[in-house]
Amino acid sequence: MRDMPEEEEVVLRLDRPTAASLADLIYNVGEHQAAGMPIAELSTDDSARLGRVLRDLWRALGVPLPYGGGPDEEPRRRI
Repeated sequence: MRDMPEEEEVVLRLDRPTAASLADLIYNVGEHQAAGMPIAELSTDDSARLGRVLRDLWRALGVPLPYGGGPDEEPRRRI
């Protein structure tokens, strides 16, 4: 990832359903980390919404998308 000055902001605009999906996911991941609570499976709509947020965030950060050009290519792990 490229170095960015601390004062540079990254701004994404979210509609209410997407913001609610993101808040729920962050909460669930935190509870999973803190207490081992299972992470609930995302609905197809939530998965699509959050996929768009992640794609937009990576683009705003100047990070290459982790997925290859075709369906047969294995996605690269970010972590």
